[in-house]
Amino acid sequence: MELFTRPMKRFLAILLLAAASAASAETFTFTVVGMDCAACGPPIVKTLSAVEGVKNAKVDYKTQSATVELPDGFDRQKIRVALTNAGFESVFPGEQRREIEPLPPEILKTLDIIEYNDGKRADIPQLMAPGKITIVDFYGEWCGPCRVLETRLQHLMRGKGNLALRRVDIGKWDNDAAKQATREFHAEALPYIRVYDAKGKFVASVTGGMWDEVLIAIAKAEKQ
Repeated sequence: MELFTRPMKRFLAILLLAAASAASAETFTFTVVGMDCAACGPPIVKTLSAVEGVKNAKVDYKTQSATVELPDGFDRQKIRVALTNAGFESVFPGEQRREIEPLPPEILKTLDIIEYNDGKRADIPQLMAPGKITIVDFYGEWCGPCRVLETRLQHLMRGKGNLALRRVDIGKWDNDAAKQATREFHAEALPYIRVYDAKGKFVASVTGGMWDEVLIAIAKAEKQ
């Protein structure tokens, strides 16, 4: 006499398969550079969860760490590429911490980036990229945080084809572009960006290069 019915056998087989799958899964914890506050958490979880094979993504912004479950034989570089394209840098166990690096020229030239270095007041409507979210970045060559933000935007643009970047040089706060930033837009510090949706409508401004605020502004523009 059989001890188990056919439905029971199928149920046991499913349990054994699930147990084998769980046994082969790897819990992987690593550092995420650039996760500066709690607001950065959801975008990182969303980015990790979108990587095929990654499950149960969790983050802790206080320790700047992320934990995921990976199948046996998973290529961890997929995680690195996904996070880099989202404007973050990953540091795996045993690696030295490093900041996100600028993209090489051959990749930069494929992105929709235009710089205005003549010091003139920016004609905002003319800067808009039809059908794309346009980021107008008022910057100075002497501004270190501006360079950091530029690099992060480059990587984000590489992963998102719906973004355009228009960089306006304010010199040393001594040209017409600087006057426009301070008098018309009330910019108090750099970096200072303004985000416009795909129809050219102003969405939000971000001062100081806070990456979570930049991501929120872009997400808001995508929904409009």
